[in-house]
Amino acid sequence: MNALDFIRASLTDEEQYFFESIHEITDQELMWQPFNEANNINWIVWHMSRVEDMWFNFFCNKQLELWETNSWYTHFNLPTRDNGFGHTTEQIKAFPKLDFSDLLKYRHEVRNSTLNYLISLQESDLTIVPREQRPEMAISDVFVRILNELFQHIGHINYIRGLFSSK
Repeated sequence: MNALDFIRASLTDEEQYFFESIHEITDQELMWQPFNEANNINWIVWHMSRVEDMWFNFFCNKQLELWETNSWYTHFNLPTRDNGFGHTTEQIKAFPKLDFSDLLKYRHEVRNSTLNYLISLQESDLTIVPREQRPEMAISDVFVRILNELFQHIGHINYIRGLFSSK
């Protein structure tokens, strides 16, 4: 198995684990915060989708994010360039409940775009540094970073749902 096959398999596994983590999720679970400083699942899923969109469409592929080109920011009435990095407790509390079905549609578009980008790569492309302002971030580093983040957030979702069910 080469690196590209490994990345593709990891993205497939992530998608399976993600959908298992949200299976039969309720609106109450989506919006519940186990404590004041915690993220809710609604925010986590939005953030997961936004960072994948940002890293692959904008950072690596040097295009506008789908969030902007497909007017998802308008649909959800949220800022164009926001992806959740650095959000304060107040911003998370004020974050609106998004239509979850539409959020999953956005996530699906982002994942398809990521997979299409991955298909366009040769193994040697993984060493390319797409942005000279970030010389430490080759394309391979972006895949490592986003996969780590996505799997961590799936763990967060499962943990929050477990806490919710025991309250």
